[in-house]
Order: sequence, then structure tokens, then C-alpha cells
Amino acid sequence: MVLFQGMPLFAADSSTEQQNLNQGLRAYQNKNYPLAWRYLMPLAENGNMEAQRRIGIMYRHGLGVAKDDSEAVKWYRKAASQGHVLAQNSLGIMYRFGMGVPRDPTEGAKWLLAAAEQGYAKSQENIGLVYLDGDGVEQNEELAAKWLKQAALQGQMRAQLTLGLLTLAGRGVEQNQAEGMAWIERAADRGSQQAALALAKAYEQGLYGKPKDAQQAKYWYERAGQPLQ
Repeated sequence: MVLFQGMPLFAADSSTEQQNLNQGLRAYQNKNYPLAWRYLMPLAENGNMEAQRRIGIMYRHGLGVAKDDSEAVKWYRKAASQGHVLAQNSLGIMYRFGMGVPRDPTEGAKWLLAAAEQGYAKSQENIGLVYLDGDGVEQNEELAAKWLKQAALQGQMRAQLTLGLLTLAGRGVEQNQAEGMAWIERAADRGSQQAALALAKAYEQGLYGKPKDAQQAKYWYERAGQPLQ
């Protein structure tokens, strides 16, 4: 009987934690960072990974607290270690560029890969670029193309452009002009000026299977922010 009487207490504790998290996130979204801190910090200290990530963001960007990248890394790591995919990506970036910690591209790649394997598109793009550059990992264009394609399929603009360029050159994937230009066009449609410039030059000069087309060249030069005179 005592056991059953105790069960509602645990449910109430869980419910209270969720309510406090919701209150903290609402205050965060409303940019009331002092109030968000009051709700989120106790939860973060108690192991709530979403609260830990938000505290990390607040330290990273100085939201209601003095900016402190080392504290941001500390809280990102706590959340990332519990599998929080966005925290894993943020922690990977911090290590890759040496923000709040000494630069450690190998550690950065580890966390980016962890997030990529969970399906997070931005991390898939990031780890693809890491493999392409060989920054913290052995350079591997096939793995770069693999991860960039997964990110590109989820609409990541830089991944689409980079995958298109790799496909045109046959680096890491089979060379295919039509497919390469298709990826570049998708990136251009999403707003990549670099991709738009590549399309403009292709239409202007009749490259990569594109016909010479002055109107298309003019259109894409304008999209690239370089209108023809």
C-alpha cells in the first residue's frame, strides 16, 4: 500500500519538472532571459538535457548572463553526453573552431559525427565538409560525398552546392554533369549566390551540358548579385 501511495508523488515531480521546463522555454522564447534562467538552471543542474543546452546557448551568446564560451562548452557537453543532437552539433563546432576550449578538430569531428548519425542535417553537412577538408579526420572524399548527399537531400544549401561541384568533378562520386548541375541549381534556388554564379557561367559559356542561353545567364547573374552591365 505504501508503494502505491508513493507513485503519485513521482508523477507529480515529473509533471512539475515539465511545467518548469515549459515555463523556462516560454520565457526564453519571449527573450525574458532572467526568468528563463530561474527556471532552466535548476533543471540543468538536475540533468535535464534541454535545459542544459539552453543554458549553454545563454552563456555562448551572453543572453541574460555574461558571455562565457568555456561555460557554454561545459553545458553543451552535459547535454551532448546524454544524446541531445543539437548540443552535439554545437559542441562539435566549439571544438572545431576552438571556442571556449583549445581547438581540437578530432574531438569536434567526433561530436559532429554523433549528431550526423542521428540524422541532423546541419551536422551531416558539417561532417561532410570535415571529411572533404581532412580536418580532424583522414581526408575521405567518398565519405564526404556520402554525408553531403544526406544533408543535401534534407535541403542543406551548402551541401547541395558542394555535392554538385564534387559530382561535376567526379570526386568521391561518379562523375555526372547533369546530376552535378541539378544539385547546383537546387542550391541556387535556395539562395546560394555562389551556386547562382556557377549556373550563370554555365549558361553563358555552354558548360556542363547546359546550352548557351543569354537570358538564363542574365537571370542567374542577377540572382548571384552580379547583374550584367
